[in-house]
Amino acid sequence: MKKIELLLGISDIILNSDDTNTTLSNIAAYVKDAIGSDVCSIYLKNGRRLALAATEGLSENAVGSISLGFDEGLTGLTFSENRYTFIRNAKNHEKFHYFPGINEEPYQTFIGVPLKSREHEFGVLVFQFRKNKINTDTLQKLLMAVAAQVSGLVLRHYLFQQDEAEKLDYSERTEKGIPLSSGIAMGEPVMVLSKLVEKTHDNISPEEELIEFKNAVEKTTNDLKELINKMEVSSQEIASGIFETHLMMLNDISFKRDIETHIAERRKSASFSVRHVADKYIRRFRSINDTYLKERAQDIEDIATRLLEHLGAVSKETNLTDNSVIFANRLTPGETATLDLERVSGFVTEKDGVTSHTAILAKSRKIPAVTGITNIHHKLESAQSVIVDGYDGVVIFNPSQETIEKYKTKMTAKHTQPEGRDIACQLVPLKDGSMVHFYANISSVLDSEKAGQFCAEGIGLVRTEIFYLRQDVPFTIENQIEIYREIMRAFTDKHVVFRLLDIGSDKKSAYEADEDNPALGNRGVRLLLTDYKHMLDDQLKALITLHKTYPNIKILVPFIADVEEFFKVKNRAKVIAAELELPLPDFGVMLEIPSVIYQIEQMEGECSFFSIGTNDMFQYFFALDRGNPMVSSLYKLDNPAFLSLLRRILERAKSINTPVEICGEMAADPEILVKLIEIGYRDFSVSPYAISELKHHLLNTVINT
Repeated sequence: MKKIELLLGISDIILNSDDTNTTLSNIAAYVKDAIGSDVCSIYLKNGRRLALAATEGLSENAVGSISLGFDEGLTGLTFSENRYTFIRNAKNHEKFHYFPGINEEPYQTFIGVPLKSREHEFGVLVFQFRKNKINTDTLQKLLMAVAAQVSGLVLRHYLFQQDEAEKLDYSERTEKGIPLSSGIAMGEPVMVLSKLVEKTHDNISPEEELIEFKNAVEKTTNDLKELINKMEVSSQEIASGIFETHLMMLNDISFKRDIETHIAERRKSASFSVRHVADKYIRRFRSINDTYLKERAQDIEDIATRLLEHLGAVSKETNLTDNSVIFANRLTPGETATLDLERVSGFVTEKDGVTSHTAILAKSRKIPAVTGITNIHHKLESAQSVIVDGYDGVVIFNPSQETIEKYKTKMTAKHTQPEGRDIACQLVPLKDGSMVHFYANISSVLDSEKAGQFCAEGIGLVRTEIFYLRQDVPFTIENQIEIYREIMRAFTDKHVVFRLLDIGSDKKSAYEADEDNPALGNRGVRLLLTDYKHMLDDQLKALITLHKTYPNIKILVPFIADVEEFFKVKNRAKVIAAELELPLPDFGVMLEIPSVIYQIEQMEGECSFFSIGTNDMFQYFFALDRGNPMVSSLYKLDNPAFLSLLRRILERAKSINTPVEICGEMAADPEILVKLIEIGYRDFSVSPYAISELKHHLLNTVINT
């Protein structure tokens, strides 16, 4: 039989297989006949031994009962030396190992071929002949090609061994995490998958979801076949082999059956099922003590990503019901930008820090949030309803009626904090005759409207990157002007500070490259002055153009580490303003990297104001990852050393007669706010939803008596 016909025959067996064991048996029988051997056996690595997994020619009873050490017998010799092994008069070889009762007696020639990928062995493909066989170059190449194809199947075998049936627990379960935002939420769990929000409730049509999954598999298969053809045409054999492996994994009957079971029997959506099953196999691969097999977890991730894309997982359209509790591994600004926050009652994540984007958003909107809940996908499998306790950092799955009533009582007891426009609109004079001023941090047009309702004295920070991240269309000059004009409507006569795009770190679009240490990487002004020069120009043009109508607009430059970065941005703005024949808005600097503190005097006369980004400043001052829940307990913003740093910043800013405000969640803590006022700060930019609470606290403390 010609080589190509033999390999195509094996491919047909693999692609039409129902399970691994049957496929191995079918391959052994097919190859035995095709090669003309008397025996074909397949041994697979099982712990520290090689177990007989399939045979055609030896006793069927030997399968599952015969095993060898890695250096035992001729099969062990092949495995340990990791090479093609041809031995005539095999029974006379010193390594020959005899197993009685499996019909091994009459065979003279032994051929062993390692089953492996790259340098990692999975087992041995064995051929035995009654007569002494002649070794030829053609035979060796043919058997090596056969072994390479079988290796792909064996790789699948390690991945898709069936687990025992997973038992779903619908009883009440309590998980302890880390509180991010206080409050109590009750509602329906919703999982964020990539950029797709996928409901986990059983209000879906399994029949429709199965059709969607089948279509996604077909489209993904076509994608992979097209890639394989392209790689083969361009002689990129290694890349072609990778996609061949992806194709075999995708079409594995066990993988598909597992996903279909989640859809049909557990009434989960196709997207949720793909993500759940893929994560289960990824965990299994990573638990195997073999470097190559650990790396195959990425293959599963790639397959899952392709499937989710064809299932609409990159869509930014989300449909939430009221009281949706959002679950995610970690929420990015781009993902939260797509959510209808009016319908979100709580957040639960696995890997967010106390000053992460999720925490800031939750606190600003007074949405209860908890992080540090591990294996979220798995725990949502049987979750039909949840309670999020942001006071104690507790999440309760499937709460009983008794627990629900208990938390309703707790919610009523906690709802004693006065809120509303009456308090928010009161002035806050101090004993020394000065006033405390509250501005608003906003991430949406709704936030700006709320800021107006709660009598914010202006907008201290417009997070323009959030508007960019939620866009399905290019962030053009016209598009920006339209959005910014909406924000300005509520603040036509009070200053509004637009921060230039602060992209990077935890704020990325789908187009930004991954970095090993993004918090210290190409973000903020660094990105604007390099890869995103065109976006910097567009944003400056939009803001300078709008400044003609709204002279109260100010521009804030983020993530300055060296004063030269600020001057480069401002000089670029001067050129653009001259081209447009328009005046230049006031420019300010975001103080969030300690190095810039010692350059404050160099900005005298050029920088109109400073805004201290306390979250990042604390992060870089203490080398403490703000997004890591493992160090959340160390994130104490009232640390004496940090307060001393803030005092030093205020002194330096005053020395050049430049106003400075506190921007960030630090000032949203009433107790810390008092300490900041005692240091000498008077201007604070906080969530518009926190203004009434903060003013209530100040008006009722000794600071005003």
